[in-house]
Amino acid sequence: MRWLIVALFTTAATLAAQQNPTLPEGEGKAIVQNGCVNCHGLDLVTGKTATKDEWSSTVDRMKTYGANLDDKQTATVIDYLAKAFPPKGAAPAAPPAAAGGQDTDAAGKALVNGVCASCHGVDLITAKNITRKEWQDIVDRMKGYGANLNATQTTTLLDYLEKTQGPKQQASAGADAGKALLEASCTGCHDLDLVMNRTGNQAEWQEVVDRMNGRGAGVADKDVPALVAYLAKTYPRK
Repeated sequence: MRWLIVALFTTAATLAAQQNPTLPEGEGKAIVQNGCVNCHGLDLVTGKTATKDEWSSTVDRMKTYGANLDDKQTATVIDYLAKAFPPKGAAPAAPPAAAGGQDTDAAGKALVNGVCASCHGVDLITAKNITRKEWQDIVDRMKGYGANLNATQTTTLLDYLEKTQGPKQQASAGADAGKALLEASCTGCHDLDLVMNRTGNQAEWQEVVDRMNGRGAGVADKDVPALVAYLAKTYPRK
């Protein structure tokens, strides 16, 4: 009997939590919390994502249903909803810049967590340490897949990625040769993503290069050691 009571209590608590979602902090939270729940649960708010214009239409419609908001409160609520519940894949509002404009890192991080993480895990980003040009290629490709970034946001994101996920050290002449071999030989058959998303030790990369050569990669015998060394150093086994 005791287990039944515990189970019922747990289920009730879970349902209560689902039916009473919390709102993110921000100016306008109190108005939404106090004004909207008179007619419906907050889940109708937290379960929706929309542009500012779409939220404006929603608020205007709610006012015709009896929501008591003056013009100032209306503007505050619309701004709050647009920032707290933007369209999926849209960049969240950038945090206010710190003195001297030194908060670009926070803005870049917000773009990663808001735009990039809406389609894939952030671990796909943190696992890479590549050049700005390589990040540029990836960001451009992601925008082609639907990532919603304007020109300013793209630059902010690239600055952040270059700073936090750039090459760990300056490439040596040998590494430059290995990179050139990789770009010249591998991209004829597939994107570099297939390489950058893989890790391995020297022997494992040697096996990969040998297999690719068997399929026509065309890396000369004298160049194989440089390519393998570059791959093992740049994409080591975690």
